[in-house]
Parts: sequence; structure tokens; C-alpha cells
Amino acid sequence: MSLAKLYSQVVAISLAILLAASTAFAVEATGEGVDRHQALNSALRTAVEMQIGTALASDSLVESGVLVRDEIASHSKGYISSYKVLREGATDDGYVITIDVVVDSKLMYSDYTTLAILQKMSGLPRLLIFGSGAGFNSVPPQSMRELVHAVSRTFGDKFQFEVIDWPMSRAKYGEIEGSMNLNKAAKFNRLLKADYVVTVDLELPRDANPVMHLTCVRISDGLKIGEVRRPIEKYVSLSGKPAEVYGRAVEAAEPEAYWASVRIARELLEHMESELDRGKGFRYTLTFLGFPELSHIGTALEDVPGFVRKEVKRQNGMNMEVTYWSTLRAETLLKRVSTALQNVGVEKFQSKMDGRNLKFRWQNPEGF
Repeated sequence: MSLAKLYSQVVAISLAILLAASTAFAVEATGEGVDRHQALNSALRTAVEMQIGTALASDSLVESGVLVRDEIASHSKGYISSYKVLREGATDDGYVITIDVVVDSKLMYSDYTTLAILQKMSGLPRLLIFGSGAGFNSVPPQSMRELVHAVSRTFGDKFQFEVIDWPMSRAKYGEIEGSMNLNKAAKFNRLLKADYVVTVDLELPRDANPVMHLTCVRISDGLKIGEVRRPIEKYVSLSGKPAEVYGRAVEAAEPEAYWASVRIARELLEHMESELDRGKGFRYTLTFLGFPELSHIGTALEDVPGFVRKEVKRQNGMNMEVTYWSTLRAETLLKRVSTALQNVGVEKFQSKMDGRNLKFRWQNPEGF
């Protein structure tokens, strides 16, 4: 399914739910736990789950919708505008609390839309993520490894982007010496093969809480796609040795990685959608397995109607993976590429389409 169609379907669903929710009263939710803190967190999560439950019931687009719900609910505190305790008290098994909760529906459904699209999309861009330490009072990159890991896990594990976590991956790229920066990323991108850079900065103002700063830049031309500055809620003392201060700041910032990352992911999706609107094509991943003559295939792909541009991401023996931009829809592109293969003499092959991943496997016409 194309990004444009995904956007239109998910946004339509979210807007419909949001309009309905905007006239609703605050949610009443009850939580139980071993103590008051756990019971309150349980009640807040329940309130958010009640709101997002309507979306899941209405959205047939996201097959793994439970993953979206769990991701939203696990960060429930961030979606609560206010709450009032109606009743509470200890029980034989622990503690129970009932609250009247106002959920920030606009923010929640905006994030729901972003996560729903990411869950369904295939062939997402490849991101290079590293610490920048660009500010005068910033934590040095070498002290931000855990924060960079947290951002990378969010984009990779939760949002399903292909990620290069630079602190984890630098040993793999021996040709690249020293700390990573934007210029170096562009210079060595023939090795990295990344589409975008996400830089992580953690500023330590003297009279305020730390601020996490994420920036997304397209490597090919240095275009800034988006940036977000998120103040850290937890107070961090600046007293003590620098290493101790940096450690406390990173620990306080890690829980905020999700919030900063989801904003960048949303801006990146909006940029990709705007590219489609400007006629730059849909982004596909084409995989060719077991083909004896890959050079002819690469040339044939450029002659397919709707072709915009392509990049060979990986090639090994008789296998090749190509990032391919086309103005055609997935079903049409599958047919056109199949015809192109036949035109260059490929007699037998299997094809499969999974979202915007198109796979072609060569079959020996002799039957062995």
C-alpha cells in the first residue's frame, strides 16, 4: 500500500475518532497496585487505553494494532492533560484509586497516526544516528552512548526504520576515523548507504533542566527535514565531576527518547509524503534473488515507465537489492518489472509483493 493511501486512510480514521472524542467528557478510570504509585500509573494507562480502544475498533488498516495501542499506553503519562482523584484507599491486596482524567486526544491521535503508518509501511529509509555534542554546554558524544542507543532502539525496534547506531557500529567501518559528523557522513556514505542522519544533542543549561535536541537531515543534499527540542522533566544537578554530571543527564534523558523520536518520525513521514506530491516518486525496495545476469536487470529497470531514480543498496553474486523510486503504484510496478525481466530474456521467475517490497526469484528454465 502506498504512503499516500496509508496517510489518507489513517488520517481519516483518526480525524473521525477525534471529532467524536472532542465532545466527550473526561474519562473515569480505576487502577490497582501494590501501592499508590503503581495504582495511579495503572489508572492513567487505563484512561489512555479507553481512548485508543475506539481507534483500534475502527481501524482495520493496522493488522498489528495491538502493538500501536501498547506503545501509546506504555507512555500514557505524556498524554494526560490533567486528572483529579475521586476516591482512593488501601485494600487487603494493596491500593486502589479512581480518577477523573482529561486525555490530550489531539496529541494521542497524532502519534497514533504516525505509529500506525510506520507499522504498515515497508522499505523505510536507512538512518544514521549519532551524538553531536554541538552546543557549548552539551554532553560530549562519547558520554551520550546510552542516549544514542535509546534513540536508535526507538527508531529501529519500535518504528521499524533501518538504523545504523553509530556508537555500536563504528568498528564495522574501519575507514572512518574519529567522531562522526554531518560532513563525514556525506563523505563516506558510499560505505554507510544511509538516507538520512539523525543527530542527538543533550544541552545542559546552567539555570534550567537539560534539553534533548534531535535533528534529521537528508544526506544527499544536506536538507534539514525536521528538528525537535524537548526539555527533560527530571532535575539534574550540575555539581560534581563532569563524567558524573553527564551520566546523570543521560539517565534522566533516556525516558524522553520516545517523545523526541516520534516527533522526528512524524516530520520525516510528512516530508516523504510531500515528495510524492511533488512527483518525486514512491520509494520501493526491489530484491532479485538467484539471477545470473544482474547487469542487464539494472539497465532494464531504468526503462520501466514511471522510473525516477534507483540506488543499488546491496549486490552479492546473483543477488541484488535496489532502492527504487517510481511514480507507479505497487501493483502496476510489479507488472511492469515482470515485463521488463521477460524482455531481457528471463524466462521463468517467481514474484511477490509485500507492501512496497517487491521480490523476484529466478527459476532455472531447464528445471534444475
